[in-house]
Amino acid sequence: MPRGIWGFEPYKRLSVAEHVEGWVGWEAMKQLMEHARKSLGEREEAFFTTLFLTGGRVSEVLPLRRGNFEIREAEGLIIVRGMPLLKRYKKIREALTPFGKRWVTVRLEKTRKPFPIMLKEPLTPILIKWLERFKQPEALLFPSPYKHGESLSRFWAYRQVRRLDEALPEDLKQQLGLSKPELHLWLHWFRSQRASQLVNDYGFETIDLIDYFTWEHYGTALNYARMGWRGLASKMQAAAYM
Repeated sequence: MPRGIWGFEPYKRLSVAEHVEGWVGWEAMKQLMEHARKSLGEREEAFFTTLFLTGGRVSEVLPLRRGNFEIREAEGLIIVRGMPLLKRYKKIREALTPFGKRWVTVRLEKTRKPFPIMLKEPLTPILIKWLERFKQPEALLFPSPYKHGESLSRFWAYRQVRRLDEALPEDLKQQLGLSKPELHLWLHWFRSQRASQLVNDYGFETIDLIDYFTWEHYGTALNYARMGWRGLASKMQAAAYM
């Protein structure tokens, strides 16, 4: 029997390597955030913007606080510090289960290395406007309205991304590379788009992605570093006019 948030609706796991065609471009991303604001609200627009700009996993973005963001206007940067890094586990021991031997693990409490967000990027004003709502460093950016001191849940995020997907017009879905019947907008898509954008706009190489996202495995970075047909076409067109 399915359990957790995926037990409520049919779910097909989508992968970055198979289902992301590369950076969709700023215009498509701006339209996506406009639809998030109009169909869901400013909080949801800010959440998806933060998800993209930080390139974080949903479980790392939801607990972010105002104090994680340092705005340096003179340098044209936001520095993000102390962002949770949650997909890290340590093997403790082997255990025998009805399905065979399994490792018992514990989640490691780690954080990403500090990383920058450029103030000049088209979506940064959305993040700045949301940050201005919070005066105290310890204030959660996405607090739960029901549980004091806790952030919104992954289930909330999952429902919002599905609602946003359902609100998108077909022409925008095509721009976002989501026009195939089996594809829909999913939370990890924003992370993959940030990696593709960093490669496309700033010429990030695999080692730069590893540093930016605090990845441990080279193969992970390779999956995200693929430029897709849009990026390849851009490089070919630029070379043709040299």
